[in-house]
Amino acid sequence: MSDHAQEMVQVTDATERIAHWLLAGSCLLCLFTGLGFMFSSWSFIPALFGGYYAAKWIHIFSGVIFTASLIYGYFMWKKDCVFEADDAKWILNGGGYLWPTNNLPPVYKYNAGQKAFFWCVIVFGAIIALSGLMMWNADIFPNDLAIWAFTLHALSAMVIGSFFVVHFYLGTIGNPGTASAMFTGKCTKAWCETHCPRWFEERSKKTEAA
Repeated sequence: MSDHAQEMVQVTDATERIAHWLLAGSCLLCLFTGLGFMFSSWSFIPALFGGYYAAKWIHIFSGVIFTASLIYGYFMWKKDCVFEADDAKWILNGGGYLWPTNNLPPVYKYNAGQKAFFWCVIVFGAIIALSGLMMWNADIFPNDLAIWAFTLHALSAMVIGSFFVVHFYLGTIGNPGTASAMFTGKCTKAWCETHCPRWFEERSKKTEAA
């Protein structure tokens, strides 16, 4: 690879990276502690945190951080995660992940899969936050409503957890060089030309004009 292709490009700023890791970290902590509450055979998880009472409050406080990060992330990333007509073509071609293709439309900042993951986290994250608030104060709600809150909370956590596994794979070994966007904030020019060519072209034109 040429030195030009290896030149690094600033893809994310510090604010984006902090918001990403707060959201991801609090989500993982909620999922981990939640498993300890859901399955009695996983009682070792609450034990790691000093018992069920301590694990409960860790779950609640990490849930508060998750909710705050979710709201902040929504307003920060929504403009780049609006679906476009070309996203359907990207999906029909499997994003280039499921089979070889040279027919992918040029992506802006995020591809259709990343946009779908974003909206999945927003929708099911909101359900988790609202149902969690109801569970925290279950006694003030009708019994049937409280039961639905527990059910939706668990199902939404399963959906986000499943998508998270795919997101982790595609953000690491599935796409070498991608993880650096959320660690250092920089990726190579070659990576940008492959994964976000429209965004990179627009950025390059602005840089040249400046």
